[in-house]
Amino acid sequence: MNRFNAITAMRLFSTAALLLLAGTSLAATTAQRDAFRDALAAAQQGRLDSVPGLRAQLQGYPLYDYLTAADLRYRLDTGANTSLDGRIQSFVNAHPDLPPAESLRRNWLPSLARRERWSTLLDNTRDSDGSTATCRAVNARIKLGQAPTDAALDLWRVGRSRPDACDPVFAWLEERGLRGPDEILRRARLAVLEGQFGLTRYLGRKLPANVAARTDQWLGVAETPANLSYSQPGLDGDIAVYAFKRLALRNLDKASDLLAPLVERLGLDAEQSHEMKRYVALLYAQEHKPQALVWFARMDHARMTEDDHALGWEIRAAVYQQRWPLVVDAINDLPPAIAGEEEWRYWHARALEEMGRTQQARAIYAPLARERSYHGYLAADALGQDYSLNERPLSVDATARGRVEGKPALARARELRALGMDHQAGQEWNAVIDGLDQAALAQAARIAHDWGWHSRAIITLAKSDYWDDLDIRYPTPYDNAVRQFANDNGLDPAYVFAIMRTESLFQPEIRSSAGAVGLMQLLPGTARLVARRMDAARPSSSALTVPEINIQLGTGYLAQMLERWDGNIAMASASYNAGPGRIERWLPDETMDPTIWVANIPYTETRNYVQRAMSHMTVFQSRLNERIVPLDERIDAVQPRYGDETANR
Repeated sequence: MNRFNAITAMRLFSTAALLLLAGTSLAATTAQRDAFRDALAAAQQGRLDSVPGLRAQLQGYPLYDYLTAADLRYRLDTGANTSLDGRIQSFVNAHPDLPPAESLRRNWLPSLARRERWSTLLDNTRDSDGSTATCRAVNARIKLGQAPTDAALDLWRVGRSRPDACDPVFAWLEERGLRGPDEILRRARLAVLEGQFGLTRYLGRKLPANVAARTDQWLGVAETPANLSYSQPGLDGDIAVYAFKRLALRNLDKASDLLAPLVERLGLDAEQSHEMKRYVALLYAQEHKPQALVWFARMDHARMTEDDHALGWEIRAAVYQQRWPLVVDAINDLPPAIAGEEEWRYWHARALEEMGRTQQARAIYAPLARERSYHGYLAADALGQDYSLNERPLSVDATARGRVEGKPALARARELRALGMDHQAGQEWNAVIDGLDQAALAQAARIAHDWGWHSRAIITLAKSDYWDDLDIRYPTPYDNAVRQFANDNGLDPAYVFAIMRTESLFQPEIRSSAGAVGLMQLLPGTARLVARRMDAARPSSSALTVPEINIQLGTGYLAQMLERWDGNIAMASASYNAGPGRIERWLPDETMDPTIWVANIPYTETRNYVQRAMSHMTVFQSRLNERIVPLDERIDAVQPRYGDETANR
């Protein structure tokens, strides 16, 4: 049996380790947890009353109310009636902070609507319940004889399709003459601006022919932006801007040439003209073209005072072109709140240094170099200083900790963790930290850390605004597996920990919306390709939640990315996040300083990802007692081509 197959059977926590999470005696917890599992299964199947001994055994157990919630949910699904409504109402009212009570309430709402229990439905619908619940609630008001015109129109005036629960509300609007051609046309316009062209056509068919011609005109430019070249005065200005942006994505040079005559021909206002110039400038900047600087210069900077995205890209464009006086001028013009960000402090100093104004640069570098951050480390490199990690362990605060331990949700979260019900445990943890002050949040983070629940510990400590306990913020779980597979693949273990923290916050079973799985967030298809290259067993999606398997394949893939980019760690990190194909499109025409290249990664997520990974790696090198490799030694210059794969691009 090869090592990959052997570790497939390994589990993260032994039963004994899970029991230690609860902090109670082994015999008692084993019996209670076994009884709870049995009772919960019985409740979910409507059999709880047939096993009264289980209920008695679990009196006082932290998760006892989960049984009642499960029992009520079964009865709701199989035979809702007025009597049951009363029981559910009492349970929900008695347990406002219990996650299964909240889930029960949400599942109760459609049943109330089907049975036309309008008053009860209204009493139990909340603003946070979503659009379907809101539609039901507005319909309930109508059924109770009210006239919720404004609320009904708010539901209508949205440029996207609405859930079926809104249909009775919209029918009511039509019956009262409140959904005439003007309202239909208004919504059709919103649909165009949302890119919902099918909805626009649907609404257009409900309009008189002379009015529907307006929607045809809008669709003519929205769907085929090149038609803007022939558009005539009278075209809706916002739709013209929307179509212009689509054109710019397809043919930026053509769009930039069209901008001025289009503004004049259509009589667009100053705000619309500014939005078009802004979009052109941003696209040129993200494509690393020198035209970006021209377009930023044409913008009305009075409209940009709170536009940190555009202001940031104006600076990045000047950095990419190494127009250092422009960098200084742009940063000097920033609003103080934005100018104080570490990124702009670093580039201000860097630009001054490049201009030969060394003393001014050092005066900015010096305080920045005392910070534990990516740009703080770059500032320290510029000064030839050691990095400042500023470690300050969290002190014990018994009073603040007591405020945490006094919450019943803490015991429930602990038990759910011990039972392996991490999703439900996370819901309870949110109830734990809800409303806590900063001191109590910090102590809650320490509790989660002591449980080995690193994701919750890190997030909760951040909420407390306490940043200097590196033991909590930079844990090293799965240390043996990380060291073993890092060594097998020629990687620094600190780099693996940095990627793992950035990807998943050490959550072995997490799945992203894109389908990435586990500690190092591997797509199943990628994992299978890596496994084949490593001559390892083909992993299933569920196998990727096993830490050892995920780390083995994740380190293998990370090593492939490093090999792909000739050992350039910044580019390997960017590829791990965004894929190597995108990185190829971002290569410079000439060899480039890596800090300039990283600062100009077009995707905000990927740019931040690389900077965080490099910063995290520094801390993990310290925690693993490795030599801290300065960033200016660790990250190589970015080349215009790498090996055969980019030689002919």
